[in-house]
Amino acid sequence: MAKARRSSVQSYAAIYAAIQRVPRGKVCSYGGVAQLAKLPGRARLVGTALRNSPRSLRLPWHRIVQASGRLAFPIGSDPYRTQRRRLEREGVRFKSHRIDMQYYGWPASDVALDELLWGHRSR
Repeated sequence: MAKARRSSVQSYAAIYAAIQRVPRGKVCSYGGVAQLAKLPGRARLVGTALRNSPRSLRLPWHRIVQASGRLAFPIGSDPYRTQRRRLEREGVRFKSHRIDMQYYGWPASDVALDELLWGHRSR
């Protein structure tokens, strides 16, 4: 059990570090954060880590969205309005409750993700 707990703590730390890297005015999907944290395929773990994050970390949680460009909260809920308001203050625009991931998504592409993670372009 101690080993599983330590692994979870390390995974959360990697996720939090990845979230901190998302620039102002950009958004990243849960899966994108998992990739950046070197936890591919663990998008749900990113959501769990965010839900369990201590407020003292002051994470830019509002920059993490679904891959479709939608916010994960129900439209009209208080958390939805808070997240949307924070993103709009950073210049992110919505169209029909969606964010244009081609324009506002970070990293911009798989090539950019490869460069970010490994320092070179994939072939």
